[in-house]
Amino acid sequence: MPAKLQGRDEIVINAPVERLWTLISDSKELENWGPPVRGVTLIDCQRGQEKIGSCRRVGYDFGGKRKGHYFERRTEQVPGKRIAFEIYEDSGPILKVLSRPGAALDIEPAGPGKTRVVFSFYHDPKGMGRLLNRFVILPDMRKNRLAALQSLKRWAESGKT
Repeated sequence: MPAKLQGRDEIVINAPVERLWTLISDSKELENWGPPVRGVTLIDCQRGQEKIGSCRRVGYDFGGKRKGHYFERRTEQVPGKRIAFEIYEDSGPILKVLSRPGAALDIEPAGPGKTRVVFSFYHDPKGMGRLLNRFVILPDMRKNRLAALQSLKRWAESGKT
């Protein structure tokens, strides 16, 4: 059973579903559009052969002391529709305050050459996370989701590969 849904945001992007699927399903593409991402290393798969159970190391830099990395496992994959991950190890405070943190990206056609992207974040607060969730974690996660969606939109609409 997945963790509790903690936030969801969406955007319409002027690019076809196929373009968005490539950008969200290929982990190396995250380096191009993920605002805090400073590198992705595939752990147990060849590029182009990612599947449910595949893992990746994601380096991040949110500024200041908020730099590090986390390891994610792909938990869902519905080609052309949905991709989901769960963090299972990190170098920072994520797993100290959250249990089963993860995210999902859902895509669907939104008209000719347009795609609706829904970015959802899941976790169960634990320990100090129960106190921090409402006033610190949730607003921070929302800010990061919105930034990621805007960045994904810019990259997808630029047509760069």
